Amino acid sequence: MKKIIVISGPTASGKTKYAVNFCKENNGEIISADSRQVYKYLDIGTNKESLDIAQHLIGIINPDQTYSAADFVRDADLKIKEISKRGKLPVIVGGTGLYIKALLYGLDKMPAADESLRKELKKQPQEKLYERLLKLDPEAAEKNKQNPQRLLRALEVNILSGKTMSGHFKPKSRRYDFTHYTISVDNETLYQRINDRCGQMLKNGMIEETQKVLDMGFPQDSPALTGIGYRDIIKHLNGEISQEELFESFAKDTRHYAKRQKTWFKAQADIEILK
Repeated sequence: MKKIIVISGPTASGKTKYAVNFCKENNGEIISADSRQVYKYLDIGTNKESLDIAQHLIGIINPDQTYSAADFVRDADLKIKEISKRGKLPVIVGGTGLYIKALLYGLDKMPAADESLRKELKKQPQEKLYERLLKLDPEAAEKNKQNPQRLLRALEVNILSGKTMSGHFKPKSRRYDFTHYTISVDNETLYQRINDRCGQMLKNGMIEETQKVLDMGFPQDSPALTGIGYRDIIKHLNGEISQEELFESFAKDTRHYAKRQKTWFKAQADIEILK
């Protein structure tokens, strides 16, 4: 099995900085495991950084496209092979836990998107979809309550396969020879970093970036725009909330997401915690 390194952690934990230093010392290249950074044109709100080492799977699809864990595994496998052939070390860096777990252990084949079923589901209010999924897969319902695209996908998967989302990601045999480090930061420090980062993103032009993407013709319900921060900006642009309310919601949702990330990574097997 090919050797890889995984560096994970919640948003604003400092994992990218750690990974850059690690790559410089170990002849590595970064493969992003971030479900938001795969999108083009949305750089500020996904915290893309210009690094002085090679990084892969950044800005590879349009905002109106979907990207699954299976897509990530396919693309990451190819990049790992390419990087290893060059005699370098693949370093997987990100906070999207299901992407990382699927890459390391594999996943059951999930049903493909069913357009007729999706059409029917989209006719229902988001709250109805949530209530329906809550009965079938409470974990996925709570996790994706604020993300319409993922809520719909989780319900679709359950209806078509009869299995929960987590049921498709149960650990199997290792696919790689890996060492997995996850960065842990105390909540007070982490939450302050998140508040500062959210404020800086808005100051740096995240609202204008979103408007630019909409002006390019991408719809407001594009998968990329359902992510944390962007969905609040859409509400702000539609006159539904003030900029102050936008910031408060953005920061709160990011803190909640980081808390879930911390809990998730700490619960994983074969992991070394860095503090």
